[in-house]
Amino acid sequence: MLYVIGDIHGQKDKYFDMLDQINPGEKDAVFVLGDVIDIGEEGIAILQDMMYRPNIYPILGDHEYYARKAMAAMADCHSLDEAKATLEGEAKQCLEKWLSMGGEKTAEDFLALDSEGRESILDYLGEFQSYELLEAGGKTFLLAHGGVGNPDPDKDFDDYADEDFALTTADYNKVYFKDKYLVTGHTPTAAISPAYAGKVYSKKGHIALDCGAAYGGRLAALCLDTLKLIYC
Repeated sequence: MLYVIGDIHGQKDKYFDMLDQINPGEKDAVFVLGDVIDIGEEGIAILQDMMYRPNIYPILGDHEYYARKAMAAMADCHSLDEAKATLEGEAKQCLEKWLSMGGEKTAEDFLALDSEGRESILDYLGEFQSYELLEAGGKTFLLAHGGVGNPDPDKDFDDYADEDFALTTADYNKVYFKDKYLVTGHTPTAAISPAYAGKVYSKKGHIALDCGAAYGGRLAALCLDTLKLIYC
């Protein structure tokens, strides 16, 4: 079975509850739609668990996009204050953007690691894919954290940039593909329509899985083979 989990945002208890409910076997695969970290308190701990699970496949979210650039630049810093004072150029901009999005606790926990621990986190963040294209249950699914920037039917998905998937906000009133579902996180479903607060949104070829776990809502997952929804 193929499963997709929405934005976890440092909610470790919900993350483990979801894995307990899914209970993936050796032949199952679990795709995490990005924004594993930030806002919540335990993003680093979740990353450290995910990296040792061979059947979890992470997708790049906007939080990881900025975090991995900032982390790489501040990997030799002793404190967040030092990083704020010494980073320059793009690295400084990424750090400031990341912190403004709720990344301070993740940054502090990253800097609390020893050099080997920091390197392992950076290596793992480098493995995050910008998208996944999957076949299940006779259907095709494009998994991307935010959406598809500047979609072009003649353009191969490998020719898009990370930013097109991780930093884009999908237009949920638009049908992107006639032959596949676009599965996203990033936008809490309550922001798409108040009627979908705490629930997965599924209309016009979209499946939106961010049910606001970061803000006291539920963490959601979808089994692509059966379209069964799982909440915790």
